[in-house]
Amino acid sequence: MRTAFAALLAVFLFANTFPSKAHAADSRIEVFYLSAPDCPYCRIWEFRSRSALLESPEGKAIRFIDIRGETLRQPIEARHYPPEHLWVFEEIGPSRGVPRFLLAIDGKIVLTAFGTDGYSQLFLPALKKAVARMQAEKP
Repeated sequence: MRTAFAALLAVFLFANTFPSKAHAADSRIEVFYLSAPDCPYCRIWEFRSRSALLESPEGKAIRFIDIRGETLRQPIEARHYPPEHLWVFEEIGPSRGVPRFLLAIDGKIVLTAFGTDGYSQLFLPALKKAVARMQAEKP
């Protein structure tokens, strides 16, 4: 029930955040991947899914940003972000749950998912939809 509610909420929020056709040519999609070196689920995702994402049509249409914390025991904080992406930290704050996937469209976080299940069940379908919409709306 909780997962269904989260998915429904994400779809509602996501459906209302894509830029209008007037801005589609300038749209940019960014994926932020938050992880830690001692996270076993991060290693599983990196081994099984990272290259598949980056080599996919969706992966070629996005900018992928890897934000790596120091350990699972410490939150990912502002110092882990490159200066040009501090706006992400300011929007989401410190993050303890990894792997975490953030979808940003035109500099706004529109979706966040935790874990490998959240990636495959929620994040990846939303990313595919965002890229398809962007490509369909290009002049």
